[in-house]
Amino acid sequence: MNKKIKKGCGCLFGAVLLLLVIGAVTLYVLKPKWHDDYGQRFTDIAYGSREHNTYDLYLPVDAASKDSLALILYVHGGSWIGGDKYEHHGDCYKWVQKGYATATMNYSLLNEGGVSLLTMLEEIDACIRHIEQFAACKGVHIRQMAIGGTSAGGHLAMMYAYSHSHPLPIRFAAIKVGPADFRILFPYNGDAKTEEVENFVFSCTGERIDGSALTREQLDSIKLKASPVFYINDSTALPSIFAYGEKDWLVKPDHYRSLQAKYDSLGKPYNLIVFPNSGHTLMNDKDCSEKYDSTMSAYCKKYFDAHSSEPL
Repeated sequence: MNKKIKKGCGCLFGAVLLLLVIGAVTLYVLKPKWHDDYGQRFTDIAYGSREHNTYDLYLPVDAASKDSLALILYVHGGSWIGGDKYEHHGDCYKWVQKGYATATMNYSLLNEGGVSLLTMLEEIDACIRHIEQFAACKGVHIRQMAIGGTSAGGHLAMMYAYSHSHPLPIRFAAIKVGPADFRILFPYNGDAKTEEVENFVFSCTGERIDGSALTREQLDSIKLKASPVFYINDSTALPSIFAYGEKDWLVKPDHYRSLQAKYDSLGKPYNLIVFPNSGHTLMNDKDCSEKYDSTMSAYCKKYFDAHSSEPL
C-alpha cells in the first residue's frame, strides 16, 4: 500500500484495507460476457463531475413496453480505496435477463482529495437520480429499486438504505460480507499517530477534528456513527438479505451477528445466509451461493410485485 493511500485513509485501516482490496479483486477476476439478447446496455454514463462518477445500466428486452420497472443497483467493494463497477457485471447480466433493470456504479474513493464516506453516500443518491432520468429519456419508467453491494460496497449499500433518504423507494437490500460495525472492523489502536486519527475521523465524518484530544470513547462513537447497525430501527429496517463467511477473518462473523441481533429485536424480516466453509470471497459453498440466488429471486417477486400496481 503506498503512502498516499495510508495517509488518505487514516488510522486503523492499514493492512486490513489492503487485504479487503485483494478479496474484492478476487470476486471479479472472471469477467462474464454480455450478449445482446439480454437487453440494452449503456456503459460509462456520467452522473457527476468527479473521475469515478460513472455507472453501467442494463435494461431488459421489453423495458419500453412495460408501465414501470424495478431497478437493482450494485455498489462495488474495494475497501473504500479501490475496486470497480465491473465487479457486479455478472449480477447485472443475471437479473436483467429476469426482467429487472440493473446497474453497477463507481464512486469517489478515500485516497482522492476531500472524499469521505459521506461523499460516497451523496454519490449513490446522485447516481440513482441520474439512472431514473436517463431511463425516462429512453422511454423506461423506473419507480422502485433494491440496493446491493459486496464488502465495502455492502457497507455503503446498508448505510444508504438505513440512514439516507431515497429518491426511489428501496424495497430491500442484498448484502454480501458488508462491515456492519466499524468498532469491530477497526479496533482501538492506542499507538496511532495523531495525523492518522484525524484522517480516519475525516474519512468517517467529513470533518477535521483535533485527533490529540479524542478519547477512546469518542472514537468509538465516531466509528458507531459510520456503522450501518447504528441506523437500523423500526422505521429503517428494510427487508434484507445478508451473506457472510463463517471463516472470514476480515469481516468477521460478529458483523452478521450484530445485524441478526438488531433485526431479531425489532421483529423485522431478513434472511441470513452463512457460508460455513468460506472466507471473504464466499467461494467455497456452492449450495449457499445457490440459496442466495433463490432468496434474491424470492425477494424480487415478493417485494417488487407487492408494489407493482402503484400509480406512477
